[in-house]
Amino acid sequence: MSLNLDFELLMAFQYSLPLTTTPLQDLAERLGRDYEEVEKKLREYKSRGILKRYGANMNYRAFPNFKQSSLVGFKIDVEKAKKINELGERVKHNFLRDAEFNVWFTLKGKDVEEIMRIVEKMAEDVEAQDYVVLPTKRVYKMDVKYDLYKGVSWSYGVEPEKVVPISELGLSEEIKKLESLPISRKPFLELGIKEEEAVDLISELIKKGVARDFSGVLSERGIGFKFNGMNVLKTENAERVARKLLKNYPQITHLIERVANEKWDYPLYFMVHAVEKRMIEEIANEVRKIDDVKDLRTVYSKENLKP
Repeated sequence: MSLNLDFELLMAFQYSLPLTTTPLQDLAERLGRDYEEVEKKLREYKSRGILKRYGANMNYRAFPNFKQSSLVGFKIDVEKAKKINELGERVKHNFLRDAEFNVWFTLKGKDVEEIMRIVEKMAEDVEAQDYVVLPTKRVYKMDVKYDLYKGVSWSYGVEPEKVVPISELGLSEEIKKLESLPISRKPFLELGIKEEEAVDLISELIKKGVARDFSGVLSERGIGFKFNGMNVLKTENAERVARKLLKNYPQITHLIERVANEKWDYPLYFMVHAVEKRMIEEIANEVRKIDDVKDLRTVYSKENLKP
C-alpha cells in the first residue's frame, strides 16, 4: 500500500480498543504514544474517509424495525442504481458487481413481506429488468476487520443464534448513538451521557448480543483493500459447510445462509476483502474442495454505489 498509514494505530483501533470512559486516551497509553498525536491522526483518517466510525457495533436483529435482512440483486441501468440509497438506513451496502444481476444491496425490514413490498416498489421506480430477493435464514458471522499487515480481512467474531430484542431490555433506538462516538478524550461526556453508565451499558449489550463488539470501523477502499469477493456456494448441507468455514477461515467477514430460489440457487454466502485478488481466489479454491460444496462462484464488486 502506498497510503502511508499508521498500521500499529489502525490495527489497535480495530482489534483492541479499550471499553473505558476514555477509550482513545487509554489506547494511546497502551501503545506508549502521546494522546494528542493519536487524536490528530484519527481526525485526519476520519476526514480522509479512512476511518468510518468507532463505538459499539450494533446488531440489527435486536431492533424491531430491522429484524429481517435480505440480499437483493437487480438487473438495471447503473445510472439508476444510486436511487436505491434513498431507502436510507434500511440499505447497508449497495454495490455494482460483475454478475447477471449487476447491482446488489442489502435491505432491512420488519419481515420478509415488508422487504418484498419495498423491493417491488423500488424495482418499478428504477425500471429493473429483473431482480432476485434472498432473505437471510441464519447469520453465522458478521465481523468486518482488516489485517493491514496480512493485506486481507481477518476476524474471529461469531454471531449468536439468539439476540435479545431491545424492547426486552427496556431500551429504545436511542442507543444507536453509541455506534458513532466523537474523536475526543471523553467521548461519552461529549454526547451528554454519564460515562460509567455508558461503559456498563455497552458491556451488557455485548453480552446480550445487541452489540457485536466495541471497536473502530475502517473503509476498505480507504486502507487500500481494492478487492472484495462475494462468494456464493451451492450445497445441501449449509450448516455443516458453514461450521467448517468458521473454524478454518478467519479471512471471512460475513457468513450467511440465505433462502435461495431458482433464479439464484446459492444458499450460502461469504465475503473476503483483500489488497490483491489472488488472496480471495486462493481461499475460494480451497473452499471448493470441501465436502458438500457442489459449486462456488466469486462475484467481485466493481464500484461502491453507497457513499
